[in-house]
Amino acid sequence: MAAAQQTDADLSDGAGPVELEARVVREGDQFMATVAAIELQSSGRTREAAENALVQAMRGWLERQDTVGRLGQSLGVDELDEQTEIVLRFVSEDAAEDGTSGG
Repeated sequence: MAAAQQTDADLSDGAGPVELEARVVREGDQFMATVAAIELQSSGRTREAAENALVQAMRGWLERQDTVGRLGQSLGVDELDEQTEIVLRFVSEDAAEDGTSGG
């Protein structure tokens, strides 16, 4: 899925992809996946389920923002066109919460 691809592109370059960071944390018996930049979240019983649910929620959010003509503004991007790639990059944080040392 294109929304789950990773890239090292710099967000400040208007011609490059727009990258949003998603964090996945374990909360009890489930995983929570969030995109703080746009206050979007989802959950699942597994990390993969939470990530997939967040990708679907992100797609819906992107579509709604685009429909009302606010996608660029909502993403904080001045130059946004049909060719702009929007990338959701997942960052795992549950290792630290599981008690394993993160170094």
